[in-house]
Amino acid sequence: MKNTFFNKFNSIIKIKIEGRNINNFIKRIIKNNINIIKYIPISYKEAILIIRYEDYLKIKKIKTIYEITVISKYGRLKIKEKLKQNKYLLFFLIMGIILLYTLSNIIFNIEVIHSSSEVKNLVYKELKENGIKKYIFKKSYEEIEKIEEKILEDNKDKIEWIEITETGTSYIIRVEERKIKEDNDDNVSYDIVSSKNAIIYSIEATSGEKVKKTNDYVTKGDVIISGSITKPDGNKIIGTAKGEVYGEVWYVVEVDYPFIYKEETQTGKVKEVYVINFLGHRISLFDFNKFKTYSVNSKILLNNNFLPINLVKEKQYELNVIDEYYTEEEVIDNAIELAKDKLLTNKTIKEIKDITILEENNYSSKISLKLFISVIENIGEYREIQLEE
Repeated sequence: MKNTFFNKFNSIIKIKIEGRNINNFIKRIIKNNINIIKYIPISYKEAILIIRYEDYLKIKKIKTIYEITVISKYGRLKIKEKLKQNKYLLFFLIMGIILLYTLSNIIFNIEVIHSSSEVKNLVYKELKENGIKKYIFKKSYEEIEKIEEKILEDNKDKIEWIEITETGTSYIIRVEERKIKEDNDDNVSYDIVSSKNAIIYSIEATSGEKVKKTNDYVTKGDVIISGSITKPDGNKIIGTAKGEVYGEVWYVVEVDYPFIYKEETQTGKVKEVYVINFLGHRISLFDFNKFKTYSVNSKILLNNNFLPINLVKEKQYELNVIDEYYTEEEVIDNAIELAKDKLLTNKTIKEIKDITILEENNYSSKISLKLFISVIENIGEYREIQLEE
C-alpha cells in the first residue's frame, strides 16, 4: 500500500466495494496475498481500492456478499477499451495512412528545365523510354542513377549532363546540352601567350609559329605561339595561333588536418517515411530499405490528446558518417592529399608534379602544414594581335 508509484501501462483497475463490514473484507483480501496499491476508505460500509486487474479477478472469487463496482481502468486496460471504442476510426485512419503513402509515392508531374524545346522534347522521350512518366511509382535512388547514366550514354553528342531530382510527387529534370567546340571564325588573329609565370613543359601548335621551347621560363603575357609567321624573305603573314601549352607552375598552400576526424555528409538519397509513435515505440510504415544513419525533418500529421499515439511524416536524408582517429604520419599524409584534391578542382591543372613541406606545426588537436606544390597546368591563353597601319 505504500507503493503509490506504478507503471502507467500496467493493467490497473479502480473499484468500489460496498458491504456490511468493509474492514473484515479487506483483512480477507490481505490474507489471500492480494496486493492493494491504494486503499481509500469512504465509510465502514464503503471503500475504494486501486489494484491490478489480475488481483481484481481474485477478489471477485471471494467477494461473497459484498458488491464490487468498477469505477475506472488504467494502463493497457484503458488503451484496449479506447481502441475498442474507436475501432472504426482506427480502421479508417490506417486506411487513410495507406492511401496517403500510396499517393505520396506516385509521380504526378514531370518537368524538364531547359531553354531549348528541342532538348526538352529529347529528354521527355528518353525519360518515357526508360520508365519515367506520370502516374507511376517513384523509382529508387539506384534506378534513377542507372537511368541518368543510360540517357547520357545514348546521347553522348547531345547531352553533357543530366540530373533527375525528386520533389514531393514530381520529378524535376535539369539538363545541360553538349556544345561542340568550333574553330574560331571571327576573322580575328590571335597569339597564344602565357597566363602565368611558369617553365614550359610541353607545346603543341596546330597553327602559328613557336617562339618558345620546352624548359624555357616564361612570365605572364609572354608570347609562346605566335599567330604571325615570318617567311624566309623576312615578310610576315598574319594568321592566328592554335594549340595547347602546358607549364610547370608553383603554389604555396596552407592546410590543417585533425587527429580525430568526424564527418557527416549526405549521400543524396532522400525518402519520405510515415511513422506511428505508440507507447514509446516507433513503427515505420512500408520502410523496406532503411537507412543506417540519417538526418530527419519531421512533421506531425495526426495527434491524440487521450491516446499515446501520433502519426509523423519524416523526410530522411541518408548520411555517410566518417569517424576516424589518425597517427601523426597519417594526418600529414591526409593533409597532403587534401591539398592535392583542392588544387585538382582547378580544371586547368593536369597533374601534381612535386610537393615539399615548408613548415609543419603540431597542435594537440591538429597539424598545420605549409606546402610548396609544383603542378603541370594549361597556361596557354589567346590574346588578340593588334595590327598596326
